[in-house]
Amino acid sequence: MMTKVQQLFVLIVCVITLLLTSCLKPDTYPDEPEISYRDFKIMGDSAVLSINFVDGDGDIGLNSSDTQPPFDPNSFYHYNLYLEYYEKMNGVWVKGTTDPAGNNFPTGDTLNFAFRIKNITPTGQNKTLKGIINVTLEPVFYNILSNHNDTIKFRISLIDRALNVSNFVETPAIIR
Repeated sequence: MMTKVQQLFVLIVCVITLLLTSCLKPDTYPDEPEISYRDFKIMGDSAVLSINFVDGDGDIGLNSSDTQPPFDPNSFYHYNLYLEYYEKMNGVWVKGTTDPAGNNFPTGDTLNFAFRIKNITPTGQNKTLKGIINVTLEPVFYNILSNHNDTIKFRISLIDRALNVSNFVETPAIIR
């Protein structure tokens, strides 16, 4: 059985602990998104890419109604997650193209995968976002027209609604 003095001491310790923990500031991060590679899972000709992300002001993702400039369909910012496609040719990483010609010199437009990540801005006072983004690359994750699609990689970037571009990260070499 605790005495009144012991009960008062426990109560004071609890109140002080509560006050100190309520004063802790939440983690702060820059307003520009920051990403890191997490995983790449091959499922036949399709694949799922996973990246970790953090954003200090939480303005990741677009609403389906975000179609006016700068998010209009003809704008670079219509999409907010980009994967640049690379193939290993004779030991050198080369940007993959839509029209690979010959053995060493691809021609055509650079092959990129672009995605529209949905708006995931949190409600409440602290807008900091941390999480994982998974995107499915289908029907194929490689250039089926290329002779060099046995070893590939992707260079990834994320764009927030304020048009801040994240750091770039690369997948490790992906062997098909």
